Amino acid sequence: MAEHVTSDAPTDAPTDPRILRSRAKVLDAATALLVEAGPSAVTVDAVSERSGVAKSTMYRHWVSREELLIDVMRSNVPDIEPPAPELGFRDAISTLVRRLAEVLGSPEWAAIMPALMMLQLHMPDVAAISHDDLSEKFHILDEVLQRGIDEGVIPADIDHRLVARQLIGPIVFTVVSGERDGLGATAEYVTDRFLASYGA
Repeated sequence: MAEHVTSDAPTDAPTDPRILRSRAKVLDAATALLVEAGPSAVTVDAVSERSGVAKSTMYRHWVSREELLIDVMRSNVPDIEPPAPELGFRDAISTLVRRLAEVLGSPEWAAIMPALMMLQLHMPDVAAISHDDLSEKFHILDEVLQRGIDEGVIPADIDHRLVARQLIGPIVFTVVSGERDGLGATAEYVTDRFLASYGA
């Protein structure tokens, strides 16, 4: 059952350094609990105890446990640096997939990824929001694919989301299977297969 209280806190993003620090402490504590023991361990009482932030303060930031878990998800989605604009499509897609492998293969992300996947399985609402948020995070891929369309390498009606699954899926599988040493080879393989399918 959701832990919920009514709150009249403002919805604008906080700018006060003290508020930002307390939010960061709570998110760090909730993330640690999620990694250690799964979604059920992320309770308001446990997060408050781990973070040292009072429950009343937490409720000023998040009106429910579900909102907190959504922010935990969002705060842990990695940022990816886009390929240089002067790169052609082939080099740009290769660079992007390689960078994804590097980021997703980091020890921090490798630790949190299984817990985030478990969270999505247990909370469909979080999964839906996470999907939308990840789509925004990976908008870089859309821009790179547009280069390929402009160059005539890939068709204009290509399904961007299917391409994302084709390129990112094997990398995620490599991470969760504990074979991070093979990420570079995986990134190169999926990129070459994708390009070869269009004769690039």
